[in-house]
Amino acid sequence: MFKNSANTVIRNYAKPSIKVSKKLGILGVPFSKGQGKTGVDLAPDFLRENGLLTMLNKCNVSISDYGNLKFETHVTSEDNSPYKRIKNYAEFMACNKALIPRISEVLNENDMFLILGGDHSIGFGSVAGHLLHTPNLSLVWVDAHADLNLHSTSYSGNIHGMPVSLLLKELRKYWLQADLYQFAPKW
Repeated sequence: MFKNSANTVIRNYAKPSIKVSKKLGILGVPFSKGQGKTGVDLAPDFLRENGLLTMLNKCNVSISDYGNLKFETHVTSEDNSPYKRIKNYAEFMACNKALIPRISEVLNENDMFLILGGDHSIGFGSVAGHLLHTPNLSLVWVDAHADLNLHSTSYSGNIHGMPVSLLLKELRKYWLQADLYQFAPKW
């Protein structure tokens, strides 16, 4: 049926659905410390200022914009980090510890949420917060990389390549000093 021609016909066999407005909560997470490039923390405001909300309004969703996540950025010392090879570990933990409960709050008020980031390291807090709200969650992680690095296997020390490893119960034993059981889903 699918041929490389201008005459290809695509048929939609789905039944017409009644348009139902869904509630979408949007939260910006201006975090860039999971990797070394500057500017990714500007993305949440850039997307808003350049028409994202206008575009989403055309999708029959009711939008609640919660602004940008506030989290403690002043960190005393990386010397106290249990994972010395990870860059900006304390900032990463501060951001994600603040993000996890916010996701549950946003989901309690909305049908869906959209996180505007930031680098990949906020994937940990985004998914962990959703798992706390919806424990039977299924996740498909689509990325050019698996983001399964461990603190002991990363060559760069950039934690944006590690968020999935923090989420998998099979890898939790490698993150015992992170005390994930205090704030992340318990397996």
